[in-house]
Amino acid sequence: MMQLFWPKNIEFEVAIEQLSSNKPNQPFDQEVVAFTQALSKRFLRIRELPEVVALGYWLRKANIKEMQTAFEQYTVQKIIRARGTVFHMAPSNVDTIFVYSWMLSLLAGNRNVIRISSKEQNGLNVLLQIIMDELARNEFQKIAKQTIICTYGHEENTTAVLSAACQTRVIWGGDETISTIREIPLAPLANELAFPDRFSLAVLNSDVLTKVDEAQLDSLLEKFYNDVFWFDQMACSSPRLITWCGGNQQAINRFWSAFEQKIQQKQYELMAATQVLKYTTTLMLATESNVENLKNGTYFSRVALSDVPVDVRERHCGGGMFYEYKVDKLEELADVLIDKDQTIAYFGFKREELERLVEAIATRGIDRIVPIGQALDFNGVWDGQSFLTSFTREVIII
Repeated sequence: MMQLFWPKNIEFEVAIEQLSSNKPNQPFDQEVVAFTQALSKRFLRIRELPEVVALGYWLRKANIKEMQTAFEQYTVQKIIRARGTVFHMAPSNVDTIFVYSWMLSLLAGNRNVIRISSKEQNGLNVLLQIIMDELARNEFQKIAKQTIICTYGHEENTTAVLSAACQTRVIWGGDETISTIREIPLAPLANELAFPDRFSLAVLNSDVLTKVDEAQLDSLLEKFYNDVFWFDQMACSSPRLITWCGGNQQAINRFWSAFEQKIQQKQYELMAATQVLKYTTTLMLATESNVENLKNGTYFSRVALSDVPVDVRERHCGGGMFYEYKVDKLEELADVLIDKDQTIAYFGFKREELERLVEAIATRGIDRIVPIGQALDFNGVWDGQSFLTSFTREVIII
């Protein structure tokens, strides 16, 4: 069942026709930049939804300006045009993600069709209402005419119509979703960005952890908590495997004990269904030969692994479940990394050590290495792809 959020009071077919008749913008059009600022101010006020505040912070003027400067330096003396219409298919597990890819596409100059998930999501209604309020304002009418926001079920014919009408298709979703959508053809000149299921981890140097005082530990745990619990550990970049480098067990015990207190302070509430799923998942994992130890706590569960087999990633259920794995040297981590692995959040390592790890990785795995606390920070490059490059084209004049 098609539901059209924007534009209002119009048939879907008419909306598509009208959208296509509007010329794309130049990259970093003034009205678009003003629109990002209007959204940023509104999002920053939604204190009860930290992921929306983070989105507002990402859209702040200084960040957009920095993006523009870098883009203009990269494209100096080049003729850069928008691709045309970008069709975004948002995921069901992270309700803010479509705004990031939409904003980057908008800044690149494109018209946009956004299909949001039909699942009920906490922050989605708030986001949508703010977006539609801003699109209705007189000063943003150009953007309003270049935007369609809708939701529908799994009707392939609707996806086929939109895929044929776009110059770029962006798919956020599980591997199965992406495989299904890829069977629906694109226009011959269109390109596609796909962001499938990924798995992420954190790596901590236990020897460095022994040297931190209580205030430093509390700051680290605050950041770690945000990385893990903003999306119940279900965001692709949330750490699910914790790798300990160095053998200081005392530091590891201190970390988990203080983390339990941090969760209590936050008054984090886990849904009963998630608790049950986590408990049953850990009990099933306990029968595996590579599981050395299992600790089921009130707020989180720890599953110590002697190895990290490929399939263990598929069995992770989120909600505060941590695989733990130990290495003597950071480079040893490269032996267990696979293509699916996306982000490493780290603590206690120098850049040279991290670079040596990257050099040791033989697979397609790992696109981001960030300090703990920045696992969920969005960047114009995601899964190794630059959005502004993919959302634009270069015209050559000789």
